[in-house]
Amino acid sequence: MLNVDQSVLDDIGRGFSVPAQPKLLLELLTLMADANPDIHAISRAISKDIAVSATILKTINSPLYGLGRTITDIKMSVNYIGIFGVVRLVTGSLLKKSFDPKNCSIDLEDFWQLTSDIANVAMSLGQRYKPDIANDRFFSLGLFHACGVPVMAMKYNDYQQLLDNALTTPELALTELEEKHYGVNHATIGYYVASSWRLPKDVCQIILQHRDRHFISRLDGSQEQDLFAVLKLSEYLVSMKYSDCPSADWSYVQENVCKVLAIDEDALHSLASEFTAS
Repeated sequence: MLNVDQSVLDDIGRGFSVPAQPKLLLELLTLMADANPDIHAISRAISKDIAVSATILKTINSPLYGLGRTITDIKMSVNYIGIFGVVRLVTGSLLKKSFDPKNCSIDLEDFWQLTSDIANVAMSLGQRYKPDIANDRFFSLGLFHACGVPVMAMKYNDYQQLLDNALTTPELALTELEEKHYGVNHATIGYYVASSWRLPKDVCQIILQHRDRHFISRLDGSQEQDLFAVLKLSEYLVSMKYSDCPSADWSYVQENVCKVLAIDEDALHSLASEFTAS
């Protein structure tokens, strides 16, 4: 398991504009820690943030959820998709709100669309192939796995150029290029963000190692490798959907991802057809 020296994390905290965990999310996590979470208290807490509430209602009333009726308030949202479903939406909304697109060197709208798609695919795959793992872990991992990218793009004006250069050197992981150019990488920064937002430890660990092409070279049956495998397959399927080519790390991890998820070549082709058509 890869560990990060505390001094490195301290340097990140001082040198980067890292979003702090919002008070609303902390309040929700506190409420949800109760043995019997109070739906009314959770709904009231969310409703206090007008922008987040509007985003949630817009999302829930979209074709993605297909609820068949218009949801008009947060309490109805909680009743329809559950506490964890609403908190997932709140977390995504708060994360996106934490970054100012005017001070960022990448297109944040495209970035969040990509990570949201990966999060949704990861939830679907997790439910299908690893139902014993809480589904919110797959969502959190998909949404936060690359959250260090916008942090770096806020600091470095040439970050988009580095991303473009990465396309011409697929033999190097993006984190390797970042280390060479900046002396730090987005996975370490993402680990810092996820830890400070109090995401589960196993999710934080995979965020730290999500670009490690050797992470599942030796299979050990761990939940961390399950999470990693679902994330990598999700990245692959979303990449095939948008660019008709595999994600950067896929060729290095494909064999063992398929072993972890018990997927053969035919099943992989079926998944690609299913998710690229959706």
